[in-house]
Amino acid sequence: MDKFKTHYLGLPVNERESLALQAGTTRGTLNQIIYGGKRIELGLADCLVALCPGLALEDLPLTERAVHQRTVRERKDAPPMKAEA
Repeated sequence: MDKFKTHYLGLPVNERESLALQAGTTRGTLNQIIYGGKRIELGLADCLVALCPGLALEDLPLTERAVHQRTVRERKDAPPMKAEA
């Protein structure tokens, strides 16, 4: 979490706005993440990891559901699910 906070606060205000827009969220939400302890879902976390060099999912405060989804995604031994017709 400190890694994201350091990265975010190191950006000029206009770049913070740009980061928020690119991630599909608002500066207010990003401020809640770094100051208010807001937990985020995996989709937003994936966007932030893609947009912030050196950031990893482990650096972000994920919801319980997002932690579970990440665990399932990273399992190597899980058989692929079959699509229903």
